[in-house]
Amino acid sequence: MTATEIIDMLENIGRRATPRLSPAVDLTAETPAARRDLILQAIRGTVLPRRVEFTAPDGTLLALELNSSRITDVYGSSTGELPDFATEPRETIVQKLARLVSDLALAGNPIQMVSLQPDGPTEADDVGITFTEMKTACAVIELREDEPRLTVLQTPDPEPLADDPAPENEGLAAAFFEGSERFAMGRFLSGPASTRRHDGLCADGQPLHPSTGLLDRFAKDLAGWDADAGGHLPHPQLIVMRPSGGKGAALALLRDGQDNAAAIHDARKLGAVVALWKSLRGADP
Repeated sequence: MTATEIIDMLENIGRRATPRLSPAVDLTAETPAARRDLILQAIRGTVLPRRVEFTAPDGTLLALELNSSRITDVYGSSTGELPDFATEPRETIVQKLARLVSDLALAGNPIQMVSLQPDGPTEADDVGITFTEMKTACAVIELREDEPRLTVLQTPDPEPLADDPAPENEGLAAAFFEGSERFAMGRFLSGPASTRRHDGLCADGQPLHPSTGLLDRFAKDLAGWDADAGGHLPHPQLIVMRPSGGKGAALALLRDGQDNAAAIHDARKLGAVVALWKSLRGADP
């Protein structure tokens, strides 16, 4: 952006500014295409490093890391497939982001936007995806009010209950262990239905190798969690734990009702974790 464009943008913001009691800003437009333009303009208008969360009335969520009018990361989304900024080609990242923004625009009025302080400093090499790239990619995605949208929430099906797993869910933890090889720095699989396995940083002799006692205590804690949940959180379950800054090492745990598989991975590869989860659950990308 040129200096003149920045000044014009700040003047427009000043003219539109009104006092409000809530940190959320409502983005409202008559058509999905107009709502998508508002989302893109909100991204363009975010100059300082921010964590910006968009939420639609139906619960559709898109949480972005923004800096200098660019998208530098995706914290989470309830639709589509998250891009992996660390491994995927730039063109693929742009296309996935355009689809996520378009899905959000289809979710109806109003779209609430909350701008938060980033959890940590932005990396110097986070050049991000530009507004122009996003606008160009979104332009090829036609939006209609009646367009079907895929919504994939990280919530389990209402059945089966935790103490009565369905046969089709057997072996899901083992499959997650195998599939996580491409992004995990360390991984392990434990439980009564599978042979205990460790790999990478979790292998025997490595710094994150879990001892038998630790795994046993871990299994007891999870069993207590199942008892407390009272069937409200059936299996399979994907649990993701990330550092507060969104960068560094993270832990993804998949539970299928019998076994537990864990993968230690770079927090920026959350998209790869979610993509694997969706593929194991049979969801379309």
